[in-house]
Amino acid sequence: MRASIRLIRLGLALGAALIAGSVQAQTEDHLKCYKIKGDLKLKGLVNIETAQFGLDPDCKITKAKFFCVPATKSNVDVVDAKTKDLITPLPLSGRPAPGDRICWQVKCPGALPPDQVVTDQFGTQNLTKFKTKLLCTLAVKGTEFCGDGTVNGSEVCEPTDDSACPGLCQLDCSCGVAPPTCGNGVIDGNDDCDDPELGGATCESLGFESGTLACSVGCGLDVSGCVPFSAGFFPASAQTTAYTADKNDGIGGAVAVPDDGTVQAGAALSYVDNGDGTITDLNTGLMWEKKGDNSTLHDVDNVFRWSGDGSQETIWDWLDDINNEGGTGF
Repeated sequence: MRASIRLIRLGLALGAALIAGSVQAQTEDHLKCYKIKGDLKLKGLVNIETAQFGLDPDCKITKAKFFCVPATKSNVDVVDAKTKDLITPLPLSGRPAPGDRICWQVKCPGALPPDQVVTDQFGTQNLTKFKTKLLCTLAVKGTEFCGDGTVNGSEVCEPTDDSACPGLCQLDCSCGVAPPTCGNGVIDGNDDCDDPELGGATCESLGFESGTLACSVGCGLDVSGCVPFSAGFFPASAQTTAYTADKNDGIGGAVAVPDDGTVQAGAALSYVDNGDGTITDLNTGLMWEKKGDNSTLHDVDNVFRWSGDGSQETIWDWLDDINNEGGTGF
């Protein structure tokens, strides 16, 4: 069975993020990349998808090429190589870069993005001849990371060991602060619940088979007493923000249709197998199709285009087939 890794909408800005702000703040919103030689070699295929340019299936991934770390930049003496004019940085800055990255060498066989006009702190330029070369993944120094189930390093808690701050362990393994409205017995403000009030929620309404739902000291729903359905195949990440894509309306135009979301990287994962060919993401309430390696409409390796000329199957053809099959009852 061929392994398939879907990395959903992974974006990396090798330079300044295009968000208006002050360059004087010296936020670590750049990435400084070192060419490296790693001792881990890969052989296989990954599917890489970005919100901007869509899906690149069957990309060959081989070895680590760069190690990138968050950085700041100050122009000492930078000029335009053609005109010799002094470059004055444009006021573009953004949020801090999300940690260290290892950039792997990849080669994708799919169509390349069109030319792009792009602006960063150095100015505006036309980018041409796009070619996928790198896939950059989040990295930590050493072997310890938040989510490994062990409180270590600078961590105060772990999602599976939150005894230091029950109900308040954050995604970065630090202790959060309970909402100011928590503890008044009324669900208000940022409360998900307020003991004993659960807002009508139950283990079953959250997609579990049975069990007792509780309210944590931080006024969040505590599902530790819920009993899940039998384990199945779960997606690799949680999605929380919906966006739209264009679909051909059949008469020469396009209509906006909702897609299933964009990644909220680092979200604490919580899923349940509904037992009917679907998986529910308990963080977002989104329901997903359960995939397998079975050469059917539900095969994990199936990939489709957003649109085509009639000779290629699109995602809309697949949806029609799934609806006609009616296997999950939806």
